[in-house]
Amino acid sequence: MNILFVCTGNTCRSPMAAAFLRHLAAQEGVLWNVDSAGLYALDGQPMTRHAVDVLIRRHVVAPTHAAKRLTHELLQQADVVLVMTQGHRQALLEMFPGAAHKVHTLTAFARRWPEEQAEDVIDPFGGGAHAYEACADSLFELVQQAFRRLREEAAQDGGSNEAN
Repeated sequence: MNILFVCTGNTCRSPMAAAFLRHLAAQEGVLWNVDSAGLYALDGQPMTRHAVDVLIRRHVVAPTHAAKRLTHELLQQADVVLVMTQGHRQALLEMFPGAAHKVHTLTAFARRWPEEQAEDVIDPFGGGAHAYEACADSLFELVQQAFRRLREEAAQDGGSNEAN
């Protein structure tokens, strides 16, 4: 399975969410391809220092990260695309209308809510350590719920732990 997290600049929320999902998948021996991108990312930008720090404090591998802009190819490769806000979902669907079936806000997907009830994951960019801690706490909870749902859906589809 290929899971893609998308946010604005691909330096905070989406790379943290991807790191959390990779961490959970590794703990369970699940081999998925997990990536992240930004709708308006500047290619090559590193993950913010605060984002790296919150991952390290949670004993999650903070990979060397280079931001990348969302492309049609990345979107096509993904089985599931999880965005951080309703605005991201709307913008993504305006750019790529054919992807509606696989694009979800993280909160709606994780909590099994209708998309119109989805809450945004607040962007910590420009905030201090406290903003990043709050964001990471929220992301980790949502990613855990999304992980359970993805596992259930993979099992229902007869999928395995194998990467596609």
